[in-house]
Amino acid sequence: MTKKRCRHHVNPLNYRPEPPVPDWSHVFADATRPLEVDVGSAKGTFLLARAAQAKERNLVGLEIRRPMVERAKRDAQAQGLANVHVIEANANSDFERLFAASSVDRVYVHFPDPWFKTRHKKRRVVTPAFLDVLASRLKPGGELHFMTDYEEYAREASALVEAHPAFENALGPGVMATSPLVPGIASDREAWHESQGDPVYRFLFRRR
Repeated sequence: MTKKRCRHHVNPLNYRPEPPVPDWSHVFADATRPLEVDVGSAKGTFLLARAAQAKERNLVGLEIRRPMVERAKRDAQAQGLANVHVIEANANSDFERLFAASSVDRVYVHFPDPWFKTRHKKRRVVTPAFLDVLASRLKPGGELHFMTDYEEYAREASALVEAHPAFENALGPGVMATSPLVPGIASDREAWHESQGDPVYRFLFRRR
């Protein structure tokens, strides 16, 4: 049987799964717990590790590639993690529908596709429009964690977030974190880059 290949690059402008909005009171045993959302959760390595680390919180993974979603769901079930839910979704078009205003405590954007070519930069997940959505869905004081291995993208994204009136860099203007923002766990990409001695650019932003 031929193994189905999972695409690494999916154009978010052309892909709109439009998932139904879950009834969160049925998804989680306690929907009032603090909510964290992992944008681009891939196969769920970080998502599931965080769910196991913070069982007093609810975790939602948004991933545009269906095989990755199915894998993360299987692994979550196998690990008995009842506080995690994974959705096939395009974060740029679906985030606002999926979550109520001021309902999210933390959002992770880890190693998003940098879309290197100038004509493709409009496909990036961090855009002014997406920041507007996050500003409406994050609670006051809520956090946005951004991480990439691409310095140019790191600088461009951080400048974009810091220019938004709803956000501030929690460490100071233009300042990057010097250590992991969530100690004890790492995404596959983060672990790989660290094993290679590559720089990882981490930012912690806060909803004003």
